[in-house]
This record gives sequence, structure tokens and C-alpha cells, in this order.
Amino acid sequence: MELTLEFAYELLKKEEVPDHIIRHSEKVALISLFLGCLLKEKGEPLDLNLLTCSALLHDIKKMASIKTGENHAFSGYKLMKELGFERAGEIIYAHIFLKAPNPNSPIREEEIVFYADKRVKHDEIVTLKERFKDLRERYGRTLKSLIRMRLLEDMTLLLEKRLFKKIELKPEDLLILNEIKEAKDVLKRCLKGCTTCWRDIFRTRSFS
Repeated sequence: MELTLEFAYELLKKEEVPDHIIRHSEKVALISLFLGCLLKEKGEPLDLNLLTCSALLHDIKKMASIKTGENHAFSGYKLMKELGFERAGEIIYAHIFLKAPNPNSPIREEEIVFYADKRVKHDEIVTLKERFKDLRERYGRTLKSLIRMRLLEDMTLLLEKRLFKKIELKPEDLLILNEIKEAKDVLKRCLKGCTTCWRDIFRTRSFS
């Protein structure tokens, strides 16, 4: 069994993931593939198929975990490991529990998925400032949780600098990806075309 985009969508259906979580995950996958393509062009040793599929599946156990009380990142890791895709499971786990990277090390797939997830509020790509403002309003009920979110925001800002220092775009340029309506088709097409596909999209603003 091979981890493909088609398999990832089938797995989302099998696990009965709600549409709103799929839409969120598609935006995370779009950002991940976009950044992954540009960074790979700059020499980063990234597996774009693994990156995209893992991003699409990062919240596969989110709704199920509400019933069990188990952390959804850990549940996602276990599911993928059982299916024989442990590396994808590690990336899914890290979208919550990312270890701070060594500044001199190659960029890993989990860093990109972690960052991409922090750029998507529900199913809309936003700035980090807007995303963390929303998180504080929803989950910042205690001083401890507010401190944790501040540390997480600082870490994500450092990660943003690490990811963007090698490419010509700015973080706010990702907002253009909100104009993509048929995410599945674009993911499939751009996974094959990589940077050529993205450049065409930005030049012509054609998202169909």
C-alpha cells in the first residue's frame, strides 16, 4: 500500500472526518506543498508527496479524539503507524509536539506542516498574529495556557523566519492561496508540476 493523495482522501472518508476539518486540512496541505516546492528548489531534502499527504491527514483523529479524550496528534500517529506509514505519523504527531529545530539542520516536513497549521484559522489562511489572537480568545482561560500560547507564538515566528529566509516570498503572500476553490485538483496538479505550477498560478492568478 502506497501513501498517495488519493489514499489520503479515502482515509479521511473512511474515518468520517467532517467537511469543515477537511477544508481546514486542505488549506494546510496547500501551504505545505507550496512552501515545500519552493524550499526543495533551494536544496532542502523534502519528500513532497509525504509532506502533502501528512498535511492533509494531520487532523484525521481530531473529532474522534473528542470522544476518547486522547490527544488527536497522538491518535493520528498511532493510526498511521498501524497502516504502515510511521513517518507520516511522526509528522502528524509533530503538528502539536514539534521539537525546536537546530538552526543549521535541513528543514524537515514536520516543521512545514506545523507552521502551515498555525496559518489556517478554520478554513481560511490568515497571518500568525490573527491566528494566535483567535487561539488566545478560544483557549486562553488560564494564565498557564496564555503563557504556553505566547511561547508557542514566539517559536512559530522563529520558524517562519527559518522557512522564508531561503525563498523570495513574504509570509503574507500565502494569503493568495485563499482564492483556490478546488483544493483537491490543485494539490494533485501542483504535486506533479511543483514550482512551475505555483509560478503559473501566481503569474496568471488562475486557480481552476
